[in-house]
Amino acid sequence: MTKNLLSLSIILSLFLFTSCGSFQNKGETASNDTTVVTVAGFAGQAEKLAEKQVTIQGTVLHTCKHGGKRMFLVDNNNDSVAVEITAGGEIAKFDEALVGSKVKVFGTLKEERIDTKYLNEWEAEVLKPAENHNVGVHTGAKGHEDQGAAEKLSQITALRAELKASGKDHLSTFSIEATSYQELK
Repeated sequence: MTKNLLSLSIILSLFLFTSCGSFQNKGETASNDTTVVTVAGFAGQAEKLAEKQVTIQGTVLHTCKHGGKRMFLVDNNNDSVAVEITAGGEIAKFDEALVGSKVKVFGTLKEERIDTKYLNEWEAEVLKPAENHNVGVHTGAKGHEDQGAAEKLSQITALRAELKASGKDHLSTFSIEATSYQELK
């Protein structure tokens, strides 16, 4: 009986040891699938990392007061370049108290394409009678939530000029849809 218990104990120990090892390997694989990006290098890396898992670290410059669904990260040394982070997954909102804090964000790098069709649809929505402004694809879209019609039309005109000057069929803006984040002390 003692031999059987000893054998069982050894078998269970081996099982637990190999199981822990396999979980560790899965964790290593997952972390290898995530690319670390910097605020300063974001623009140069964004296009090739669209729809990929990324991690970024920076200082919170701003959190949006209307819903808290966006925040902007800057590098400590240069606040002229900011990366937009949107709340995704289980994140209800970004707290305004995060402004000035260092955070590490995990998420998916997202690309938004602005082409002629997008601009035409947006312009048509802006030109609708005021009572219909609460419906449509662009209502409350990032960057123009609280703007009046004149400001929106001005932005559309500027984007049309930028699109034409680019010689491309679309303009791209990049952001990170956060699945989680942590405040760094």
